[in-house]
Amino acid sequence: MPTKANLSTPGMPYLGRSRELTKHLMQGGPTEPSAIDLAAINAEWPLIAAELDLLDAEIRMLYAEDHGGPTVLDWRRVRRAESRVTQTAADLAARQREHVCQPSRLVEVRMSADCVYGCKVVACQDCGAEQVSHRAAYGCPDGASVAA
Repeated sequence: MPTKANLSTPGMPYLGRSRELTKHLMQGGPTEPSAIDLAAINAEWPLIAAELDLLDAEIRMLYAEDHGGPTVLDWRRVRRAESRVTQTAADLAARQREHVCQPSRLVEVRMSADCVYGCKVVACQDCGAEQVSHRAAYGCPDGASVAA
């Protein structure tokens, strides 16, 4: 059974984004998570921990059914764990809606494939959101309109 310690082992895939990771690995990308991936995992960790607690409570229920049936405490443990998952998910969603990416927390991740002027794609180190940074210095007309 996985423990909290071995879930954070470097090189272990982040299961919430397993399709993206599989696609990335098939294309020969690095196997270690990027700083942005780690920031996203860190932001979601309270929800991950709550879901692990719910899983533990459900496993105890299955074990109890084979050993005389679940007790009132077992049922309470599951209800509280479900409530904690719901509350943590709501808190996480509220934090993500309130988040505004600060320019000082943006890092360049690649060149934009959409802009022919060599503008860059930047990602927020806190939430992982990506955006194109158009610059007038590169001759980009979109950057010139933003600077005006």
